[in-house]
Amino acid sequence: MIFWAVLWMLALFGVCIFALPFAAKIVNIGNLFGLAVSLLLLIYAWLHNSIHRWIQHLWQYRSGRIALSVIGSIVCAGVLLCLVLSVMMTAAAHRKPKEEPAVVIVLGCKVNGTEPSLMLLERMQTAYAYLEAHPHIPVIVSGGKGSDEAFSEAECMAEYLMAKGIAADRIILEDKSASTAENLQFSKNILEQKGITGDCMLVTDGFHQYRAQYLAKQENLCCYAVSADTAWYLLPTYWVREWFGILHAWVFGC
Repeated sequence: MIFWAVLWMLALFGVCIFALPFAAKIVNIGNLFGLAVSLLLLIYAWLHNSIHRWIQHLWQYRSGRIALSVIGSIVCAGVLLCLVLSVMMTAAAHRKPKEEPAVVIVLGCKVNGTEPSLMLLERMQTAYAYLEAHPHIPVIVSGGKGSDEAFSEAECMAEYLMAKGIAADRIILEDKSASTAENLQFSKNILEQKGITGDCMLVTDGFHQYRAQYLAKQENLCCYAVSADTAWYLLPTYWVREWFGILHAWVFGC
């Protein structure tokens, strides 16, 4: 009885937490997948007796046993994969260098018209704190301009940092990229042009650090993490979305 009560609560919590970003007009594979899984758990908790009887009936047939075994194996493999990815993401979010890096790279995020999104604001605040603590390190602000953005993400970040007192000559704009892979590819080109060598500190959300560091490695960049916080009501959605992003990066390299 306790098990089913806990499952009910977890499923209801999942429905709520993955539906919450819809209020902010955020819809992506993270909250859609999380909501679907939560609803399936809710249905299972509600109809578990009927579902168990149906499973027992199918198990009497060879084809039913094969189908149920395949489905069970896929579910178990999926759960294990998500756990492994989560461990890797957590470790990457806390990856620190042994020596002072040569440059900071801030990865862009959406600009809502003329205002930074909440995630971009968190990244800018984290970058500012790090740059204040390391006053001799230059910074690349990386992110292009979307069709619904008044100016590029790089410009938004540069203006914020300069307004906070970071010297303009420390800030390098990379304002052409449209993805994480391009953030890092174009930033690498800038580093080569300016003759900057050494380790990099990546400023992005903690959930994003593993994929960013993986893509940076494809560009022969050695990167470590300066992780921004993510709003609690957005973290589950973007954490799940990142699972798919990592799999895409592994398969397609971008």
